[in-house]
Amino acid sequence: MGINYGITILFKVGFIDYSFVVGLISIVVIYFFSSSGGFSSKNLDMQIQGQTGIRMDQKEEKKFYPSIAFFTAILYTVVSVIALLYTYKDYF
Repeated sequence: MGINYGITILFKVGFIDYSFVVGLISIVVIYFFSSSGGFSSKNLDMQIQGQTGIRMDQKEEKKFYPSIAFFTAILYTVVSVIALLYTYKDYF
């Protein structure tokens, strides 16, 4: 909500206008930083292999560990969609 409020003040737009976008971006960022074994881990392994010549084990599977922050971001996004639809119901 703080990021959304900052965008509201900075760009002088309605709070609800960017709440859905901020919620989606939050979900993606939290997912990216809560998972292991993905693109960033493989990229780091390849950099280490290129510098040292030692091959890193590739047995690590992609895992995601949802947290309270992730579920809160999902809840925020769902509530913002409902509020957005209610606010702009005359346009649909």
